[in-house]
Amino acid sequence: MTKIPLIAFHRGVGIHDQQPAERVERVVKPEIDLVLDKIEGVRELYDFARDVANCPEARLLAAAKIEGIWQLKAEAREARPPGVTLELVKAVVAGLAGQTWRDKYYYCTMLDVREVPGSPRRAVKREVPLPDKWPAPETAAEPAGERNAR
Repeated sequence: MTKIPLIAFHRGVGIHDQQPAERVERVVKPEIDLVLDKIEGVRELYDFARDVANCPEARLLAAAKIEGIWQLKAEAREARPPGVTLELVKAVVAGLAGQTWRDKYYYCTMLDVREVPGSPRRAVKREVPLPDKWPAPETAAEPAGERNAR
């Protein structure tokens, strides 16, 4: 999988390319802050991760937080919270970090349901669609470290 290039970091979380700086400041960074500072319960993190109206970076962060909670519970030999499995968590964020499934017109994946019937929440339309030739030539090269790690 070719990962989406990162243009910056906010509190250690990578910010994806191909989005305006205004969106990063207005949407992405506040949503990352929300996940890091306010959302703690596994069910709440899962609901956030599966909501296509949330930015991909924060959805991935919510999933990573759940995986961390699972790891801590396993190490302490405690029961994991019911109702959410790691398989479900991985499924709702599948493709969000890679270019292959990146939606050309929305800030989600082609695997996501952009509009859930009965819900006012829906995927956010991109200000500018991704280029037809994807990945774009200037982002196609992987850093040498990633190539050599395979």
